[in-house]
Amino acid sequence: MKRLIWIGIIAFFCLQGMAQTTNKTVVVKKPTTTKQTVKKPVATKTTTTSKTATAKPTTTKPTTAQTAGNGKTDKTAFNEKTAASNQAQKENAAIQQTTGYLYNVPLPYLPQKLDVLFIGNSFSIDTSAALPSILSSLGINNVNVYVLYKGGCSMKQHYEFYKSNEKVYELYRYNSQGEVQLEKATSIKEAMQRFPYDVVVWQQYSLESGDYTTYEPYLSKLIQAYNITKLAARTTFAFNETWAYASNAKNLSKFKNQKNMWKSICTSVRKMKAASGIDIIIPCGTAVQNAREVEALKVDNELTRDGTHINYFAGRYLLACTFFESIIAPCLNRNLRDDTTIYGKESDTGQVNNTNRRLLQNCARLAVANNYEISEFAGQ
Repeated sequence: MKRLIWIGIIAFFCLQGMAQTTNKTVVVKKPTTTKQTVKKPVATKTTTTSKTATAKPTTTKPTTAQTAGNGKTDKTAFNEKTAASNQAQKENAAIQQTTGYLYNVPLPYLPQKLDVLFIGNSFSIDTSAALPSILSSLGINNVNVYVLYKGGCSMKQHYEFYKSNEKVYELYRYNSQGEVQLEKATSIKEAMQRFPYDVVVWQQYSLESGDYTTYEPYLSKLIQAYNITKLAARTTFAFNETWAYASNAKNLSKFKNQKNMWKSICTSVRKMKAASGIDIIIPCGTAVQNAREVEALKVDNELTRDGTHINYFAGRYLLACTFFESIIAPCLNRNLRDDTTIYGKESDTGQVNNTNRRLLQNCARLAVANNYEISEFAGQ
């Protein structure tokens, strides 16, 4: 009987333990079920959103279409960019084949004598004409600027005349004593071999100055030709940046307007500088644009006497200042501010005097400081 009672007690406790174990298991499962319940709503929300929310699928589909559309646009843009890049590489390769790389030696410093050859046309005469007045005013007697002149002559024509050795040029000299015509008929080859020039200045025909494709391969071939015939032990090369025509010039239509012509010239000169290594620019074009922004300097037809060539007095003085500041001043360590030139008669349109001289000097100096930008300080 006692044994039965003990068996009953043991059985009771066993059943009680099983019940507790079962309860524990339920407790353990509940959190698991809760976690699953948490996950399910997330899944349900996602599913519900994709099934019931029509706005988002609508947004998604156009986004995909737009991406596809952009893909086509991007592909087209990529192809165009690649084509442009390939074309630029071909042009650069062509330039390198014709020009190579020029190591441009620095300008001479404090030479006993400075001889400059200017190979150009009527714009080269305009650039040099007022130099004697500046040199005389400053007492500079050891500078000679020789201008080889052929009206409207382009780079291509200079090259062709070199090959043919035709005597189609006039040769002028500008120094503190004035202007002298040395030759009425000479060749470019003869002019190159006449003196041991310290500096040679190149210039393109004004109507082609804004089109770099007209520069090469002629410029590089002329440099090569000069280098094998030169008399000087060392020569520095420079380039004269021409100016844009007046707004009413008939030939301006090629560039649409004056500012575009000037910008095209600047772009071409930049390319010339990068390709050839000629790092000394005489920025006459930018100097003229500076002056055109100054009310007190508005003479003649936007500083031109015929729409293209520069005004005889204020204009030519401005160009001479630009030449002086670019080449002569750094060679001789002289300051343009010391010039007190009175250029032209009182009755001449655009006479240079104590009223406008400093303004013209400013326009030139600012252009030399920044070859390709119109300065806000030109009128100061």
